[in-house]
Amino acid sequence: MSSADEVVLGLFPLGLVLLPREVVPLHIFEERYKLLVQERLGGGEFGIVLADDGVLRECGCGARVVELLEELDDGSMNILVQGERRFRLLELRPPADPEADYLSGLIDYYDDEEPEAPTELSAGLLEVFRTMLLLMDVVAPKEPAGDGPLSFRVAAAFDFGAALKQELLESLSEAQRLETLLRVMEALLPQLKLRKEREEAIRGNGKGY
Repeated sequence: MSSADEVVLGLFPLGLVLLPREVVPLHIFEERYKLLVQERLGGGEFGIVLADDGVLRECGCGARVVELLEELDDGSMNILVQGERRFRLLELRPPADPEADYLSGLIDYYDDEEPEAPTELSAGLLEVFRTMLLLMDVVAPKEPAGDGPLSFRVAAAFDFGAALKQELLESLSEAQRLETLLRVMEALLPQLKLRKEREEAIRGNGKGY
């Protein structure tokens, strides 16, 4: 990375992971984060970083406010944000008053070193993904909409948990991400099938065994 890729970004530590192009709702109530969001309602980004047991992870994702859903009388807000580019945190820059102002950091953006994946791997992942959704009673499941890497679109469409999403965020290989997701999804299938069978048994005879 060149120095041109290094910028200072306001940071929002959270217990969640935002992926590129993923849209998530946020409720903003702390004064310092109200300030962070208010400054960017007209444009610009802030960074969402996973706070894991009070420790910030090195990699995060830029976030852009795409909709202000509601602003309450106390100034708190419900917003929708969309993930932008991934970044590495190079240096933390704490505010003079942590209660009134937000944390910032010197970051640099990064992209995949291996952005392409074998077609058969993508197809296999989508087949397992559709099977999962059918077991969850989703009618006519489809490939997750949108642009960007398939791995991020699939990971944003199902709650895989923060730890796995952070692993995907940090990966520089689309094929590696797809393989990771495929392994996790295949491991989930037996549980989903068992739950489906129990639900059908309950509907059929009122018993879950």
